[in-house]
Amino acid sequence: MIRAKKTASLFRWLLLAGWVSCLGLGIWWALAALWDEGAGIMGTPEVAFPVPLFPVIKEMGKLGYFLFVAIYLAFFFLSQWFFLCPGRIWKIKVQPQGRPMKRSAISAAFAVALLSVGLFFSLLDLLPGAAFEDGPPYFSCVYFSYHYVLILIPLALWCLWSVIFCIYWRQGDHYTWVGKVLRALIGGTILEFFVSVPIYVTRQEDCYCVRGSYTGLVFGATVLLWAFGPGVFLLFIKEKHRREKLLDFAQEQDQASKSGPN
Repeated sequence: MIRAKKTASLFRWLLLAGWVSCLGLGIWWALAALWDEGAGIMGTPEVAFPVPLFPVIKEMGKLGYFLFVAIYLAFFFLSQWFFLCPGRIWKIKVQPQGRPMKRSAISAAFAVALLSVGLFFSLLDLLPGAAFEDGPPYFSCVYFSYHYVLILIPLALWCLWSVIFCIYWRQGDHYTWVGKVLRALIGGTILEFFVSVPIYVTRQEDCYCVRGSYTGLVFGATVLLWAFGPGVFLLFIKEKHRREKLLDFAQEQDQASKSGPN
């Protein structure tokens, strides 16, 4: 029994170390564009997001790209924080009682929206001549060219999934809900990889950074990292709850033995 507990504890710490390593690798990949080692997030439709501040950042060159990545990383970690906050107290934890807050559902909807966008643009990659451009019309193929319509799709999907999750949010407690959402996100990411990878491999005539399947891979990996962190956290919380129950049981037994007949 003791050996099994040590093995489980080692496994949890190895998972945590693996997540930190993968997260560091992902941050390096996003910043690699500063040294011309890759496209980073410049190969996804998010760079053309119609926010007035972003064109200004883009004109700043490498410093602007660094700020751009910093904005996405801040959004990445803040959404994880909101997802794990069960109540009005701004403390990261998962409690076995009480319904999850709406901000937790909206944060999970953000991750699902990324998966939906990645799948959508991966399928667009099957259209003849499909390509993303670093400027208007941002996406084009032989059938149509749109400016901001395709870029607004992530917001529309986020709002849609937020409504769905806020309705589903009412069922169960925060602890159970978080576990179900994380399992669904990991399963959805694997499914998206099954779709995006074959499309990416079979269409090599264009630069990888101007293809929809690249967006599917990037967003899928982002969601996998997003879900993996809270998933490891959930393992530690589960072990903590188990130890608390064992301690409470031991205390009850001790009190019962003291209050019993001599």
